[in-house]
Amino acid sequence: MITLAIPNRNGGRYLAETLASLCTPKNRPELRWWLQDCCSDDDSIKIAERFRSSGDVVRISPDSGQANGLNRAFSEMGGDIVGYINSDDCLADGAAAAVRDAFDHHPDADIVFGGLDWIDEDGTVTGHHRGEIFSFEDALNIYEVWWNKKQWVQPEVFFRRRLYDAVGGFDEDFSLAFDFDFWLRILKLRPKVVSIPQTLVRFRIHANQRSKDFLVANNEIRRAVWREVQDKQSPLTARGRRCLRRKLEYDLYRDRSALSSARDLPLGRALLRSPGWLLLPDVRTRMLGAIRRRLISASE
Repeated sequence: MITLAIPNRNGGRYLAETLASLCTPKNRPELRWWLQDCCSDDDSIKIAERFRSSGDVVRISPDSGQANGLNRAFSEMGGDIVGYINSDDCLADGAAAAVRDAFDHHPDADIVFGGLDWIDEDGTVTGHHRGEIFSFEDALNIYEVWWNKKQWVQPEVFFRRRLYDAVGGFDEDFSLAFDFDFWLRILKLRPKVVSIPQTLVRFRIHANQRSKDFLVANNEIRRAVWREVQDKQSPLTARGRRCLRRKLEYDLYRDRSALSSARDLPLGRALLRSPGWLLLPDVRTRMLGAIRRRLISASE
Protein backbone atom coordinates (compact mmCIF):
# COMPACT_ATOMS: atom_id res chain seq x y z
CA MET A 1 0.00 0.00 0.00
CA ILE A 2 1.25 3.48 -0.95
CA THR A 3 0.47 6.43 1.31
CA LEU A 4 0.38 9.90 -0.28
CA ALA A 5 0.37 13.16 1.65
CA ILE A 6 -1.52 16.05 0.06
CA PRO A 7 -0.65 19.48 1.51
CA ASN A 8 -3.46 21.94 0.87
CA ARG A 9 -4.61 25.45 1.59
CA ASN A 10 -7.57 26.78 -0.40
CA GLY A 11 -6.83 24.42 -3.27
CA GLY A 12 -10.47 23.71 -3.99
CA ARG A 13 -10.24 24.78 -7.63
CA TYR A 14 -8.21 21.70 -8.60
CA LEU A 15 -8.59 19.40 -5.59
CA ALA A 16 -11.50 17.38 -6.99
CA GLU A 17 -9.45 16.53 -10.08
CA THR A 18 -6.47 15.61 -7.90
CA LEU A 19 -8.46 13.29 -5.63
CA ALA A 20 -10.36 11.76 -8.55
CA SER A 21 -7.01 10.77 -10.07
CA LEU A 22 -6.03 9.00 -6.85
CA CYS A 23 -9.35 7.18 -6.71
CA THR A 24 -9.48 5.64 -10.19
CA PRO A 25 -10.06 1.86 -10.31
CA LYS A 26 -6.40 1.32 -11.26
CA ASN A 27 -4.97 3.52 -8.48
CA ARG A 28 -7.44 3.13 -5.62
CA PRO A 29 -6.51 -0.47 -4.61
CA GLU A 30 -2.84 0.48 -4.26
CA LEU A 31 -2.98 3.65 -2.19
CA ARG A 32 -4.52 5.71 0.53
CA TRP A 33 -4.17 9.45 0.96
CA TRP A 34 -3.79 11.93 3.80
CA LEU A 35 -5.00 15.47 3.15
CA GLN A 36 -3.14 17.91 5.40
CA ASP A 37 -5.25 21.05 5.20
CA CYS A 38 -4.08 24.41 6.53
CA CYS A 39 -7.47 25.74 7.68
CA SER A 40 -8.84 26.33 4.18
CA ASP A 41 -11.80 28.68 3.95
CA ASP A 42 -12.91 27.46 0.52
CA ASP A 43 -14.71 24.19 -0.28
CA SER A 44 -11.60 21.98 0.03
CA ILE A 45 -12.89 19.96 2.98
CA LYS A 46 -16.29 19.29 1.40
CA ILE A 47 -14.53 18.09 -1.75
CA ALA A 48 -12.20 15.83 0.23
CA GLU A 49 -15.06 14.26 2.15
CA ARG A 50 -16.75 13.36 -1.14
CA PHE A 51 -13.76 11.28 -2.19
CA ARG A 52 -12.59 9.96 1.17
CA SER A 53 -12.69 6.20 1.81
CA SER A 54 -12.15 4.44 5.12
CA GLY A 55 -8.36 4.39 4.80
CA ASP A 56 -8.03 8.07 3.89
CA VAL A 57 -7.61 10.91 6.37
CA VAL A 58 -8.53 14.59 6.31
CA ARG A 59 -6.58 16.53 8.90
CA ILE A 60 -7.16 20.25 9.49
CA SER A 61 -4.54 22.24 11.41
CA PRO A 62 -2.62 25.50 10.97
CA ASP A 63 0.94 25.22 9.72
CA SER A 64 3.86 27.54 9.09
CA GLY A 65 4.36 26.53 5.47
CA GLN A 66 4.30 23.56 3.13
CA ALA A 67 7.31 21.84 4.70
CA ASN A 68 5.71 22.12 8.13
CA GLY A 69 2.42 20.80 6.78
CA LEU A 70 4.16 17.81 5.22
CA ASN A 71 6.05 17.06 8.41
CA ARG A 72 2.75 17.10 10.28
CA ALA A 73 1.27 14.64 7.79
CA PHE A 74 4.28 12.31 7.71
CA SER A 75 4.50 12.26 11.51
CA GLU A 76 1.07 10.59 11.68
CA MET A 77 0.18 8.92 8.41
CA GLY A 78 2.48 5.90 8.55
CA GLY A 79 3.02 3.66 5.54
CA ASP A 80 6.09 1.90 4.15
CA ILE A 81 6.03 3.39 0.63
CA VAL A 82 5.22 7.08 0.72
CA GLY A 83 5.26 10.29 -1.29
CA TYR A 84 3.35 13.50 -1.64
CA ILE A 85 1.39 15.21 -4.35
CA ASN A 86 0.31 18.83 -4.55
CA SER A 87 -3.41 19.54 -4.40
CA ASP A 88 -3.35 20.88 -7.97
CA ASP A 89 -1.53 17.92 -9.57
CA CYS A 90 -2.86 14.53 -10.67
CA LEU A 91 -1.66 10.96 -10.46
CA ALA A 92 -1.55 9.25 -13.85
CA ASP A 93 -3.97 6.36 -14.21
CA GLY A 94 -2.21 3.14 -13.22
CA ALA A 95 0.71 4.97 -11.62
CA ALA A 96 0.15 3.48 -8.18
CA ALA A 97 0.20 -0.07 -9.55
CA ALA A 98 3.37 0.67 -11.55
CA VAL A 99 5.14 1.99 -8.44
CA ARG A 100 3.95 -0.93 -6.32
CA ASP A 101 5.17 -3.40 -8.96
CA ALA A 102 8.55 -1.67 -9.13
CA PHE A 103 9.08 -2.00 -5.39
CA ASP A 104 7.93 -5.64 -5.54
CA HIS A 105 10.36 -6.45 -8.37
CA HIS A 106 13.18 -4.53 -6.68
CA PRO A 107 12.83 -5.35 -2.98
CA ASP A 108 16.13 -3.59 -2.29
CA ALA A 109 14.85 -0.34 -3.85
CA ASP A 110 14.62 2.70 -1.59
CA ILE A 111 13.38 5.18 -4.22
CA VAL A 112 11.31 4.68 -7.37
CA PHE A 113 10.69 7.46 -9.86
CA GLY A 114 9.16 7.78 -13.30
CA GLY A 115 8.17 10.62 -15.61
CA LEU A 116 5.53 13.31 -15.63
CA ASP A 117 3.45 15.35 -18.02
CA TRP A 118 3.28 19.12 -17.68
CA ILE A 119 -0.33 20.30 -17.88
CA ASP A 120 -1.88 23.76 -17.99
CA GLU A 121 -4.78 25.20 -16.00
CA ASP A 122 -7.28 23.29 -18.15
CA GLY A 123 -5.44 19.97 -17.87
CA THR A 124 -4.03 20.06 -21.40
CA VAL A 125 -0.66 18.34 -21.71
CA THR A 126 2.03 20.85 -22.70
CA GLY A 127 5.18 18.75 -22.37
CA HIS A 128 6.90 15.81 -20.73
CA HIS A 129 9.67 15.55 -18.16
CA ARG A 130 11.82 12.80 -16.74
CA GLY A 131 14.35 13.31 -13.99
CA GLU A 132 17.86 11.84 -14.22
CA ILE A 133 18.91 11.78 -10.58
CA PHE A 134 20.51 8.59 -9.29
CA SER A 135 23.06 9.78 -6.75
CA PHE A 136 24.09 12.51 -4.34
CA GLU A 137 26.55 13.79 -6.91
CA ASP A 138 23.82 14.07 -9.55
CA ALA A 139 21.60 16.19 -7.31
CA LEU A 140 24.47 18.35 -6.12
CA ASN A 141 25.54 19.10 -9.69
CA ILE A 142 22.93 21.83 -10.07
CA TYR A 143 24.57 23.44 -13.11
CA GLU A 144 24.68 20.37 -15.35
CA VAL A 145 21.86 18.28 -13.90
CA TRP A 146 19.30 19.95 -11.63
CA TRP A 147 19.16 23.25 -13.54
CA ASN A 148 19.62 21.48 -16.87
CA LYS A 149 16.10 20.00 -16.97
CA LYS A 150 17.15 16.72 -15.35
CA GLN A 151 15.81 17.45 -11.86
CA TRP A 152 13.31 15.42 -9.90
CA VAL A 153 9.87 17.01 -9.79
CA GLN A 154 8.67 15.80 -6.42
CA PRO A 155 5.37 14.03 -7.24
CA GLU A 156 7.17 11.67 -9.65
CA VAL A 157 9.22 10.23 -6.76
CA PHE A 158 8.12 7.56 -4.26
CA PHE A 159 10.28 6.32 -1.40
CA ARG A 160 10.57 4.13 1.66
CA ARG A 161 9.30 5.75 4.81
CA ARG A 162 12.53 4.82 6.60
CA LEU A 163 14.42 7.39 4.51
CA TYR A 164 12.20 10.19 5.82
CA ASP A 165 12.82 9.01 9.37
CA ALA A 166 16.56 8.69 8.79
CA VAL A 167 17.02 12.36 7.81
CA GLY A 168 14.49 13.83 10.21
CA GLY A 169 11.95 15.00 7.66
CA PHE A 170 11.76 18.24 5.69
CA ASP A 171 13.82 21.24 6.81
CA GLU A 172 11.28 23.96 7.55
CA ASP A 173 13.88 26.71 7.09
CA PHE A 174 13.39 26.20 3.35
CA SER A 175 10.18 27.71 1.97
CA LEU A 176 10.35 26.36 -1.61
CA ALA A 177 13.45 24.20 -2.09
CA PHE A 178 12.75 21.96 0.91
CA ASP A 179 12.35 19.01 -1.46
CA PHE A 180 15.79 19.62 -3.02
CA ASP A 181 17.37 19.83 0.43
CA PHE A 182 15.46 16.70 1.48
CA TRP A 183 16.82 14.73 -1.48
CA LEU A 184 20.37 15.90 -0.88
CA ARG A 185 20.25 14.61 2.68
CA ILE A 186 18.65 11.33 1.63
CA LEU A 187 21.00 10.71 -1.32
CA LYS A 188 23.98 11.10 1.00
CA LEU A 189 22.81 7.81 2.54
CA ARG A 190 23.42 6.08 -0.83
CA PRO A 191 19.91 4.65 -1.30
CA LYS A 192 19.05 2.25 -4.10
CA VAL A 193 17.30 4.32 -6.82
CA VAL A 194 15.16 2.69 -9.52
CA SER A 195 13.77 4.45 -12.60
CA ILE A 196 10.66 3.12 -14.34
CA PRO A 197 9.43 4.12 -17.82
CA GLN A 198 5.86 5.01 -16.87
CA THR A 199 4.51 8.54 -16.66
CA LEU A 200 3.37 8.78 -13.04
CA VAL A 201 2.11 12.34 -12.57
CA ARG A 202 0.42 15.23 -14.35
CA PHE A 203 2.05 18.36 -12.92
CA ARG A 204 0.03 21.53 -13.32
CA ILE A 205 1.57 24.89 -14.21
CA HIS A 206 -0.66 27.87 -13.42
CA ALA A 207 -0.52 31.51 -12.42
CA ASN A 208 -1.02 31.06 -8.66
CA GLN A 209 1.66 28.41 -8.20
CA ARG A 210 4.10 29.00 -5.31
CA SER A 211 6.96 27.16 -7.02
CA LYS A 212 6.98 29.81 -9.78
CA ASP A 213 9.03 32.03 -7.48
CA PHE A 214 12.20 30.77 -9.15
CA LEU A 215 14.50 33.38 -7.60
CA VAL A 216 13.64 32.33 -4.06
CA ALA A 217 13.82 28.64 -4.93
CA ASN A 218 17.17 28.96 -6.70
CA ASN A 219 18.68 30.93 -3.84
CA GLU A 220 17.58 28.21 -1.44
CA ILE A 221 19.10 25.56 -3.71
CA ARG A 222 22.39 27.46 -3.71
CA ARG A 223 22.26 27.63 0.09
CA ALA A 224 21.81 23.86 0.37
CA VAL A 225 24.66 23.17 -2.07
CA TRP A 226 26.92 25.67 -0.30
CA ARG A 227 26.30 23.81 2.96
CA GLU A 228 27.45 20.55 1.38
CA VAL A 229 30.50 22.13 -0.25
CA GLN A 230 31.52 23.57 3.12
CA ASP A 231 30.94 20.29 4.96
CA LYS A 232 34.14 18.25 4.89
CA GLN A 233 32.10 15.14 5.73
CA SER A 234 30.07 15.37 2.50
CA PRO A 235 30.97 12.45 0.19
CA LEU A 236 32.62 14.53 -2.52
CA THR A 237 35.88 13.89 -4.31
CA ALA A 238 38.53 16.58 -3.83
CA ARG A 239 38.30 17.52 -7.51
CA GLY A 240 34.51 17.54 -7.50
CA ARG A 241 34.45 19.77 -4.43
CA ARG A 242 36.93 22.24 -5.99
CA CYS A 243 35.03 22.48 -9.27
CA LEU A 244 31.64 22.91 -7.63
CA ARG A 245 32.96 25.39 -5.08
CA ARG A 246 34.52 27.49 -7.84
CA LYS A 247 31.27 27.68 -9.81
CA LEU A 248 29.15 28.32 -6.76
CA GLU A 249 31.43 30.99 -5.28
CA TYR A 250 31.29 32.99 -8.50
CA ASP A 251 27.55 32.42 -8.81
CA LEU A 252 27.01 33.77 -5.28
CA TYR A 253 29.35 36.71 -5.94
CA ARG A 254 27.59 37.62 -9.18
CA ASP A 255 24.21 37.61 -7.44
CA ARG A 256 25.58 39.59 -4.46
CA SER A 257 24.44 36.82 -2.14
CA ALA A 258 24.91 37.20 1.60
CA LEU A 259 26.75 33.86 1.42
CA SER A 260 29.56 35.52 -0.58
CA SER A 261 32.29 37.22 1.43
CA ALA A 262 33.39 39.00 -1.78
CA ARG A 263 29.97 40.31 -2.81
CA ASP A 264 30.90 44.00 -2.34
CA LEU A 265 34.23 43.81 -4.19
CA PRO A 266 34.81 44.81 -7.82
CA LEU A 267 35.56 41.81 -10.03
CA GLY A 268 39.28 42.53 -10.25
CA ARG A 269 39.74 42.46 -6.49
CA ALA A 270 37.48 39.42 -6.18
CA LEU A 271 39.68 37.60 -8.70
CA LEU A 272 42.76 38.31 -6.60
CA ARG A 273 41.01 36.38 -3.83
CA SER A 274 39.77 33.62 -6.12
CA PRO A 275 41.99 33.36 -9.21
CA GLY A 276 40.47 29.97 -9.98
CA TRP A 277 37.40 31.80 -11.27
CA LEU A 278 39.38 32.52 -14.44
CA LEU A 279 38.82 28.87 -15.37
CA LEU A 280 35.10 29.58 -15.67
CA PRO A 281 33.86 30.46 -19.20
CA ASP A 282 31.49 33.14 -17.85
CA VAL A 283 34.33 34.93 -16.09
CA ARG A 284 36.64 34.79 -19.11
CA THR A 285 33.86 36.15 -21.32
CA ARG A 286 33.21 38.95 -18.83
CA MET A 287 36.92 39.84 -18.63
CA LEU A 288 37.36 39.82 -22.42
CA GLY A 289 34.32 42.07 -22.77
CA ALA A 290 35.78 44.53 -20.28
CA ILE A 291 39.13 44.54 -22.14
CA ARG A 292 37.44 45.16 -25.48
CA ARG A 293 35.44 48.05 -24.05
CA ARG A 294 38.62 49.65 -22.68
CA LEU A 295 40.45 49.24 -26.00
CA ILE A 296 37.55 50.79 -27.90
CA SER A 297 37.36 53.64 -25.40
CA ALA A 298 41.12 54.26 -25.67
CA SER A 299 40.99 54.35 -29.47
CA GLU A 300 38.25 56.94 -29.63
